[in-house]
Amino acid sequence: MIVPLSKVQLRKDEDGVWIAKSSLLPGCHAHGRDRGEALLRFQQAAKAHLEALLETGRPIPPAFRDKFVLTA
Repeated sequence: MIVPLSKVQLRKDEDGVWIAKSSLLPGCHAHGRDRGEALLRFQQAAKAHLEALLETGRPIPPAFRDKFVLTA
């Protein structure tokens, strides 16, 4: 798990789609048909988001600096 579940905010939009996001990773969010799918997709998006930050030399958010290591 990339982002602790306690740090993920979930909400259901007016169309019934679940949205997951976290203040730990600004700009990263995901959606799903239910809470579980939204959480799973968010964890996948968080991993891809952090990998993209590393690959492009952009700063890693403070909450992840000591915990996230990109491996080949």
